[in-house]
Amino acid sequence: MTSSSFDPILVEELRGRLWLMRGALLRTVARTEDELATLEGHQAGPPVEDAATDTMAAMLARLQGRERHELDEIEDALGRLESETFGLCERCQQPIALARLRAVPAARRCMDCQETLETQ
Repeated sequence: MTSSSFDPILVEELRGRLWLMRGALLRTVARTEDELATLEGHQAGPPVEDAATDTMAAMLARLQGRERHELDEIEDALGRLESETFGLCERCQQPIALARLRAVPAARRCMDCQETLETQ
């Protein structure tokens, strides 16, 4: 099953969900970048305060990396929708269950392949 074999209304539903997820992530990344810039401009203070600021900056940087990865996954899913490869597991080439796609619209793998990947 590819995106061309889905009902057009379902394709639009999934596309809409991906665009909403994309917009929310872009807003979060922008806020994170603003917070990082604020922390980078922080004047040195007592060592305890600087340690807390450094810890917060490191946490925000990691969070930003995860969000950027999620954004890449959403962009790739939108590309798969356009190229009509959406809905096929990248590992076994079998259809991904509709319930999984509704829960995780950017899913690349069926549940069995995803579980195998996670347990390796």
